[in-house]
Amino acid sequence: MFGSEILEVAVGLIFVYWLLSLICSTVNEGISAVLSTRAKDLEKAVRSLLHDPEGVGLAKAFYEHGLIKVLKKGNRNPSYIPPRTFGLVLKDILAGGGAPATTIKGARGMVDKISNEELRKSLRVLVDEAGSKLGKLQEGVETWFNDMMDRVSGWYKRKVQFIIFCMALVLVGAFNADTFAIAKNLLYSAPVRAAIVAKADELVNKSPAPAAAGAGQTASVSASIEQIRDLQKKLLSLPVPFGWPETPKGAWNWLAKILGLLFTVGAISLGAPFWFEFLEKVLKIRLAQAGARPKTNA
Repeated sequence: MFGSEILEVAVGLIFVYWLLSLICSTVNEGISAVLSTRAKDLEKAVRSLLHDPEGVGLAKAFYEHGLIKVLKKGNRNPSYIPPRTFGLVLKDILAGGGAPATTIKGARGMVDKISNEELRKSLRVLVDEAGSKLGKLQEGVETWFNDMMDRVSGWYKRKVQFIIFCMALVLVGAFNADTFAIAKNLLYSAPVRAAIVAKADELVNKSPAPAAAGAGQTASVSASIEQIRDLQKKLLSLPVPFGWPETPKGAWNWLAKILGLLFTVGAISLGAPFWFEFLEKVLKIRLAQAGARPKTNA
């Protein structure tokens, strides 16, 4: 059936996009592990919250606190701090070595002693909003921290999108991952379609959904390298025309080639989670279509 062929071509293309996206995401995770990108963005956010841009005052005391030190990996600052931990550490630091405040009145007194005017103003707002409930003040501080973390996620995701786009340009060019050439190969070769659909179905069923870029903890460098090798092996095992056995001839062929490559780059930029979910849906549609076909008598 023609509709079935189109679905199989779609599965093949989406599967290729997914694998290429996974390679780009994994490379990015490796880079993040080396450069401690998330940890640096988080430290920048903490310094901003505490109005200590140079990290020589409250921010320094914050990162030297025992509850933060246990989150570090070696000499690297943590890439994630639980909101509750942030609140507890801040309360302890503001106590100046004494007993933390046990009442709103005590908390207000501690806030009024803060020398940094901007931080004092910010915390006064939270104290006023808490009314007479100390627990509500803790919740307010955690919400204040979470709001900043949302901004940190935004910073990181923008960086990731740019890095993945640049990596996609390099990867697609190196593999000659031309969407138009791949689609043509799939459309005119039933064995190729069958092989790729079987492989896609196998990997999707045993693979967990990939996390969105910027979510979770950064993978180790060695783990990232091993995963990249595995993904590259899977990609090159597909019966798809990768590589550059010959270059296009003529201006129109070059134009088609460039458009096909750019189409793939744009697709990869959508991210591995997007293509994984899309691949699952298309495979389910194909399965439902196959199940709906009338059986033929031998």
